[in-house]
Amino acid sequence: MNVKKLCGLAASAIMATVTIHASAQERIPTGSLKEEDLAFKSGETLEFAVHYKWGIVNADVAKATFKIEDAYVRGEEAFHASITCKTQKFYERIFLVKEDLDSWCTKDGLVPLKAGRSALEGKYTATNDYTYFTGAENPHIEAFVTTSRKGGKYATLPYDETTYDIMLMLCTLRNLDTEGLKDGTVFPITMAIDTKTQRLRFTYHGRETKKIPGIGMVKCLKFGFQVNDGEVFDADQDLIGWFTDDSNRIPVWFLAPLKVGEVQGRLKKYEGLKWEFASIVED
Repeated sequence: MNVKKLCGLAASAIMATVTIHASAQERIPTGSLKEEDLAFKSGETLEFAVHYKWGIVNADVAKATFKIEDAYVRGEEAFHASITCKTQKFYERIFLVKEDLDSWCTKDGLVPLKAGRSALEGKYTATNDYTYFTGAENPHIEAFVTTSRKGGKYATLPYDETTYDIMLMLCTLRNLDTEGLKDGTVFPITMAIDTKTQRLRFTYHGRETKKIPGIGMVKCLKFGFQVNDGEVFDADQDLIGWFTDDSNRIPVWFLAPLKVGEVQGRLKKYEGLKWEFASIVED
């Protein structure tokens, strides 16, 4: 079992990569992005179990925690969205992994301000820092990426309204306008990854009721995230994510087929939701 790969999957399972062209006219359709209308508020906390299946191995190997908090960036009130994933103590003896993803955006409009990633994999470390200049005459992202193997590297990346980091993408997706959406609708986007941007897409697969252990039957919106062939993912199968079909739109389950085995993530605990958890189906 390659535990080294698992913690990054808890965050990146919401996003996976495929090359596709996008334009500003194709950006994700959202409802009102005024603070009072958003799907979340400061103080929300979601806890996930990350489960790995391969052969005789069938166990929870990591925990991921998602938070929304208040922050100030360059003197402006902002949301700070973060997810931290860490192997459980038993599996630390096999390989210690800790992954943090952070994103700061405006409270009205979810305009990106900055983002970051910090990863620890045994003795290997990596950090990614992005600063967004969205109101500049030449909108762009200043990126600095450093690893314990290759040192640091600066880059200037292009920016438009289709550009996201992983956490901002998750927050935006939670405010998706589903009115009139048809099964099979594809959303092209651009992601800032390391010192480059990549064209991505995901697909809306309609509504489905999903059993979430410890929570119950939950009415969900289902999405498929297409992936590139590489070290981790099996590109012949989509990564699938389920979000509550209510005003919160919280992720409750994901399923990621891997080259070796399968990783699942399920919601275990939640607190500080802005709206009623109205998608739980009564027995």
